[in-house]
This record gives sequence, C-alpha cells and structure tokens, in this order.
Amino acid sequence: MPITPSDVRKVVTDEDDFGHEMRVGALLQITPAIEFEHGGTYKDEVTGKPRQFDFRCSLRKETALLSLAVECKNLSVEAPLVMSGTWRRKKEAFHDLIESRTGRFEMGSTITVGLSSITRRSQSEDSFYPPKKFVGKSLLRIKTSKNVPVAVPDADIYDRWAQALASAIDLARGACDLSKKFQRAHVFCAVLPIVVVANGALWTVTYDEKGDILGDPTTVSNCELYVGRSITLGQKPIAHRFSFTHVHFFTLDGFDSFLSRMTMNEKAWAKLFNTEASEYR
Repeated sequence: MPITPSDVRKVVTDEDDFGHEMRVGALLQITPAIEFEHGGTYKDEVTGKPRQFDFRCSLRKETALLSLAVECKNLSVEAPLVMSGTWRRKKEAFHDLIESRTGRFEMGSTITVGLSSITRRSQSEDSFYPPKKFVGKSLLRIKTSKNVPVAVPDADIYDRWAQALASAIDLARGACDLSKKFQRAHVFCAVLPIVVVANGALWTVTYDEKGDILGDPTTVSNCELYVGRSITLGQKPIAHRFSFTHVHFFTLDGFDSFLSRMTMNEKAWAKLFNTEASEYR
C-alpha cells in the first residue's frame, strides 16, 4: 500500500523530534528575559568532533547568569520514559556555581591578577538539590509487545542526556570568561543540562533502601537523574573542579513551570545563586 499524507502526518506527530523542538522553542519565545539559540554546533571535548545542540538558553539577573543546555525528545505516552530512583543521599545533595572574576585575588600562596574563575559549592539543605528528595538512578522505556507491556533499554534517551551534558560542559568552559564579557568584577553562573519530553511521557518509580517499590509508579512533570560528572576548569595553578550533579528531565508543562519559577520566583533564584557559598577546588 502506498504511503498517504495521513500516514506521514501520524508518524511525524508521534515520532518526529523537530515538531517537539518547535513546541519547546515556543515556550522559550514567550518567557520574559530568556535568550536562546535554536540549533548550532560545538566541539566535543572528548571526541574532538562537532556536535549539534537543540537549544542553549540564558537568563541573566544583575551578576548572576542561568545557562541551560536543552535537548528534546518526542516520546509517546504509549512508550513513556520511566526513571527509577530513591531518596537523595547527603553526599549527592550539592550544586556548583562558576564565579568568573576580574581583579587581584589571593588563593593560598598563589596570587592572581586579571581574569580568573573559581567554583562555589552549596551543600545539603542549602543546595538546589536537597537531601531526602527523589533522585533518579536509572532509565528505561515501557513499550507494548504482543499486547504486553515490557521494559526495553533506549539508547536514544542515553544519547539525549549525554548530549545535554556535553553541551553543558562546553557552556561551563565559556562561563569562566563571563566577567570579561559583561565587564563586571564578579559574574556567577549556574549551568544545567536538561532533557524535555512530551506531556504524559515521564514516570517515576521510588525504591526504598531494601529494594522494595514505595507506592505506585506515577506520572510527573519533572525529575532529576544523578550523574555526578566532574570536570576541571581554568588553568594551573588556579585550576578548579566543577561538578554537574544532575540532569533535569521535564515534560513540556514541567519545563514551562520551571522557566516561570526561575524568572519570577526570587526565592528559587536565590537558592540556586548562593554567592556566599564556600569556594571548592
């Protein structure tokens, strides 16, 4: 049977990521003060090859800059993404900021003059990721085979969050120069890797410490996957460690709520940008 226009429309609506990207872009367009790029390339620091990103977004308030590396995946509600996890442990409850600065600074026996950068770390209850909250540890897809739901691994989902993380690493390296770019003595930058899926296509399953499932699996609009990826920023002798603790997963509605919260909720903004947090090397 030849393919009809209705066949093409159905497959594209259910499977094509570009339409989903456009819907994510529509949310960004109506969000006040958000600047973003849709599509572009950067050099992967591991492979040395060019990679493409879906979106890079920034929201600046005075000397604080929120930088988002966003990838999109159009999942069907008939084949959703399930994140399994447990309660966040204390050692996982932290987030890092990059402080780009210009001036004269003493770091132990080292004195820096001009442009430099450091990491500031917020921990435990001061963190954007407080302890004893749900944190994801693994991902799988649920699909129907012969009318029976089965769990299947999905390499494409891994590729999406890995690509969001790689793009975020590239943004973090650029954040070290923000003091020069914005002509400010200090600029603080938070960099978050994000994956946005379709509404209704994101579930969580919570386990206790014994491996038993707590309650029923549930649909959610947002959740975080713990990754704990650490990189080195800056140059010796003033190089510093910086960690991406989590990758954020949102549905379209969840991403919309997150953008609104970060643009309008000063308490949430202050929680992320704790500029008095301790220096971490």
